[in-house]
Amino acid sequence: MEEYEYSLKARAVEPFLEYCKKNNYEATPAVRQNRKVYENKFNKHIIARLTTEEIKGEEITFFDSKNVGQENDNLKISSESEPLKINKEDIETIKSILDVMGFYQSADNYRTRYVYHKDGVKFEIDDYTIPNMKVVAIEGERSEVEKVYKEVVALGLDKR
Repeated sequence: MEEYEYSLKARAVEPFLEYCKKNNYEATPAVRQNRKVYENKFNKHIIARLTTEEIKGEEITFFDSKNVGQENDNLKISSESEPLKINKEDIETIKSILDVMGFYQSADNYRTRYVYHKDGVKFEIDDYTIPNMKVVAIEGERSEVEKVYKEVVALGLDKR
């Protein structure tokens, strides 16, 4: 499935959280995640991810992959797989498969993810503890994403 996404490094997540609430975006519960990213040594645009979330005291792990086809400044247009929920027993097998296919682990990130959506636009607001950074993705239907991205930039939310 195509992913049309603007990704912004931000100073803080609060202005984006406030924007989403003020503009009546629907929130999903915040989730703490550990995401291990694997890059393909033959093509840096192809990645695989193992994402472990804690939901109601239970750890759930998902496996997915992404092929970044086009990058321009903050815009990325990618092909992204559907996530596959896996068992803990499957993790070592998946790592073995990734190794055989030429993938290596390139990141081991910890974050809290806040997700808001409305009218074909989804905000993924990530407050990373490792590494220490804030990243906001605005993704979804092209024309709607373009409008929202321009508004967010005009408001200077990424500068606050």
